Amino acid sequence: MDKDFPISGWTSLAVHGGHKMDPMYAHQVPIYASSTYLYDTAEQGMRRFSGQEEGYIYSRWGNPTISEAEQKIEALETFGLSDRNASALQAKGILHASGMAAISTLMIAALKPGDKILTHFSLYGGTDELLQKILPPLNIHAEIIDLRDLNKAESAMKAGGIKMLYLETPANPTIQCVDLDELCKLAKQYNIIVACDNTFATPFLQQPFRYGADFIVHSTTKFLNGHGTAIGGILLGRDIQFMKGHVTKVHRLLGGNANPFDAFLLIQGIKTLELRLERHCTNAMEVANFLERNQAVGKVNYVGLESHPDHKVAMKQMRRPGGMLSFELKNGLRAGIDFMNKLKMCLRTVSLGTCDTLLSHPASMSHAGIPKEQRDKYGITDGLIRMNVGIENVRDIIVDLEQALK
Repeated sequence: MDKDFPISGWTSLAVHGGHKMDPMYAHQVPIYASSTYLYDTAEQGMRRFSGQEEGYIYSRWGNPTISEAEQKIEALETFGLSDRNASALQAKGILHASGMAAISTLMIAALKPGDKILTHFSLYGGTDELLQKILPPLNIHAEIIDLRDLNKAESAMKAGGIKMLYLETPANPTIQCVDLDELCKLAKQYNIIVACDNTFATPFLQQPFRYGADFIVHSTTKFLNGHGTAIGGILLGRDIQFMKGHVTKVHRLLGGNANPFDAFLLIQGIKTLELRLERHCTNAMEVANFLERNQAVGKVNYVGLESHPDHKVAMKQMRRPGGMLSFELKNGLRAGIDFMNKLKMCLRTVSLGTCDTLLSHPASMSHAGIPKEQRDKYGITDGLIRMNVGIENVRDIIVDLEQALK
């Protein structure tokens, strides 16, 4: 594709963004399965190591297949956005071996001993454990409050010591949403950097950079890949020099680099992201309406429903409500276990974002490491079921749920 061609459509960018013509004219980006790269001369090697010349050195530091995946996601997260000078907004992305590797790089690169993180209830279980168990010995601590209450958020910021505001919206697994626009405005007033986990929404449904976020993380394992074929994560930042300098150094030394085969699978998945998400969203709305009417269900968490307390906030910052929901069964833990065991077509597993419908029981799976009293405080009850609504025929999904709820 001609680099000067003015792409105006989202999926056109998802298909063509980040792609450079292969020297051997391969249609698809090749899987560059090479650990290291050659130099024409010793002087060229010196220039590359010193940063005077662009080029690959070692695949832990960078790889052509990985670069295309990074540049594709950079393009999607900044599509249609401009900075204060009305120039096209730019970001630098670094692909990682997992979403947790990307979050770890973010925390180590952006924070120092004595810093505090302000965040909210109902984070992904791995993120919560990182904040509660891994960072405190490094003298980095988290303050967890209900950030939907902007007065509480501002009071915490005013108290001082907060270096980072860490958001996950929609959050896992309660599908809680926080107001990106208002929270980013508050953070800027108090000179606090903002990071947002955009895994559930993806850049098709939500662009946190639009509201002033400084960093975005994704578990690319989920909707971006879309087929459950590879683990991955990405960290994106708006400060290009910081990302190319200190963040890149931290990433390389921590060693959580991606690999070219998983990057290749990610690139293929992203090309159909808009098509898949449109079906995910349509199916999820029908499933949420069905669950709201079912007598065995006490509560449905789906931001597309007007009954969801964060419905207005979600619709302000998301194009559509997404493919993720959760619901509470009235009879608690036993009901959750029985329901999961009765499923026939829908699948029991802890991941999400794939074409097939996946359900998990957080109390016994992803959040089992979090004490019950803490889970209850965050809204992760014993009877909560998290659901990735797939792209199958929605009638088949509902029939399976209906028989499992009896």
